[in-house]
Amino acid sequence: MSVLYRIVFFIFLCLHVIHANGQAAGTALPNLDSILQQHYAATGDFSRLQSRRVKLRIIGMAPFEIPSTIEAKRPNLLRRDVFLQGQVQSSAYDGKDAWKIDPFLSSGKQAVNMPTDELPALIEEAYFDGILIAAQKSGFPLRYQGEEKLDGKSVHVIKVSLPGTGESSIYLDASNFLEVKRVQKRSVMGQMTELEIFSMDYRKQDGLQLPFRIEIGTKGASQRMRMIIDKVENNPVIAASRFQRPAGN
Repeated sequence: MSVLYRIVFFIFLCLHVIHANGQAAGTALPNLDSILQQHYAATGDFSRLQSRRVKLRIIGMAPFEIPSTIEAKRPNLLRRDVFLQGQVQSSAYDGKDAWKIDPFLSSGKQAVNMPTDELPALIEEAYFDGILIAAQKSGFPLRYQGEEKLDGKSVHVIKVSLPGTGESSIYLDASNFLEVKRVQKRSVMGQMTELEIFSMDYRKQDGLQLPFRIEIGTKGASQRMRMIIDKVENNPVIAASRFQRPAGN
């Protein structure tokens, strides 16, 4: 009987292991490609866009609201105009050359090279489809870090590394796969600082899900700069010269 018992126990153990392995396979960590595909499906098909113009207000940087306009065009052209005290601060990237005009600096209205510490953020923003799609298309490193809790909600965390801009952690809401947070290191006033960028108030426009409120602050800070988007134009006509350094500069 003891031999028979051991045989029966061995068979039971094998069946239990097979069943457990089957359960583990069914509850395995989500596949990175699957998460990315669900993210792309949630945001909509940005491939049909060739250009965009966004008008917004920056709140929390000064005692007053600062109107701004951001223009972008494929493949990686970007221009930002900030309207401040009757003056316009402009910064742009034409895919090769990054420049800025800041009337509050000694250079005045002369276009100068984009400062080194400001360049990574500008280049990263110039990826027209966003850094996740850019990384996947270009073969840049993407790593799934697992699932975490953010303000009581489950989020998928993806690390992405882009040349020249460093590493970012992207947090996707596990229920709708939209980006809700981004953490990245940037040089602020000459010091490397970890920034948190929160995307919220998503609205559907032209079949695309877009955040109409973005908050930025240092990690753990209670005070954040807010960007409130007032208007988004998809596929506006924008001349390539808008992104090029002005002649004579």
